[in-house]
Amino acid sequence: MASNSASGSKLAELEQELKGLKAQKAAELKKEKGTRDLELLVELNKDLDRTQAAITALSSEAAGSALVDARGSIQNLLKPLDSWPSPEDFLQYLVRPDGRKIPVSQRAFAKAQYSEILVVDNTVCLAEPNAFIKVDPDVGGEEKTTTMMARCIPMVMQEMIQELAVPPTSEYHLDLSHSGSKTEDRSQNPSGVLQKLDRPDMLIMVNGATSFVGEDKGQGNDRQAVTELEGYVKGGLDSLHYASIKYLPCYAAAGSRVTLGLFNNIGKVTWMQHTFDMSRAAHRALFVFAVVNLLRWFMLMAKGLPEMRFRIQLLETWRRSSHVTITFQPGGRVRKQIRQFEIWAQEHSPGSSLDFLQKVYQVAQSSQCLAHALEAPACVGRAQQYQVTLEAYGPPGNPMTMQEVQGYCQDCCSGAEALHAASVVMRDFRSPNVLTRNGAEGKYVIIDLEFAGPNKHPWTLDWLQGWDDHTLNHEGQYDTFSDMYQIGIPCDESS
Repeated sequence: MASNSASGSKLAELEQELKGLKAQKAAELKKEKGTRDLELLVELNKDLDRTQAAITALSSEAAGSALVDARGSIQNLLKPLDSWPSPEDFLQYLVRPDGRKIPVSQRAFAKAQYSEILVVDNTVCLAEPNAFIKVDPDVGGEEKTTTMMARCIPMVMQEMIQELAVPPTSEYHLDLSHSGSKTEDRSQNPSGVLQKLDRPDMLIMVNGATSFVGEDKGQGNDRQAVTELEGYVKGGLDSLHYASIKYLPCYAAAGSRVTLGLFNNIGKVTWMQHTFDMSRAAHRALFVFAVVNLLRWFMLMAKGLPEMRFRIQLLETWRRSSHVTITFQPGGRVRKQIRQFEIWAQEHSPGSSLDFLQKVYQVAQSSQCLAHALEAPACVGRAQQYQVTLEAYGPPGNPMTMQEVQGYCQDCCSGAEALHAASVVMRDFRSPNVLTRNGAEGKYVIIDLEFAGPNKHPWTLDWLQGWDDHTLNHEGQYDTFSDMYQIGIPCDESS
């Protein structure tokens, strides 16, 4: 408190001194030119500048914002976000300096005239932001922003990453790549965000996942750019590749006008009200600041991405056993097939049948905690191969915190309750069969319902994985109490 009071008192004294110096300068200027003491005026100007600098420094200190005066402090400037703001709040945050500033050269500062977000420092400056701010995007043809974005976004981010010097072992390590090509090789885009064979003009991958897309049109075609971009991302984010990540950034550009946006897991785009006019240096400077804030967001996103081994490539068949295959499809769908189904059921799931599994998936529609079938189970083809098309969910839950374990237990019990009410038991409650639910952090869904069977059906086969001496009842049957016991095993392991 004493320090704040002293600072306030000193600031008041300096402001009073500045007022007197300004009045003295004004009086000197009124004198006849021949009698004006030029040397005195020069010294007065020096005093004026020193006083103004002291007021600026003291005010900045009182406001809690420090200038970037050393290369190492860039790491503080790029400290990762620690929580997910709402889309609206995040879009406002992108262009709000919030005390964090970008070091640029004196020349770029003078051209941009945007002192709120830039720090002048001739020795500590970043090449790519400087080059972007200084160069007008008039070159590049009708779609002016295509070349400009390809330079600004990835290169500014790459330079920031280099300045961070983040080691590969860091939890914030970023592997960033980009492309401006207009044709998409789907085999190189396993994330499933894009729904068309053509893709946007800008595509940035972070840690192997599509993370930023943009569409460019000629001057005056703002609406067309927005419409096409919204068409590209309408499939949203599937949890298989993005887990609980809530949204990804995008932009729509027309000529030199650029609007940033965020699209969520169902493909809805929230657009920033502010539109950047890239023909203006000040707006380019502000856009650089937004890009740096996006980089901070990418660091948070990188922590939330599922492990690469869970990000199955679309349209590639994944063999789970000698009989069972799974294929992940665009649009958040997964097709499960079991060849020689009757033989498989006899050897792995006693009491199961096509009719029974149709009933099971019908029951599952009543609970968010059970896998939902988009197409009912059926036996197709001459070989009567079992087939069901399901919603795609996220990676295995793997609860770690007490809150996550509680949510895991609650959702497993909720799913079991729906099955038990129909005299059905799950029989294969294990962590790999409990996945994170789409777009819902701390929520879970039970899959692999093909192992479900009638309550108290005799079990004569080898035990399933995860069973022990307490799983079956005294009569060698699997009943509802067996389900509850199996639910408790992974919960006990996680707690």
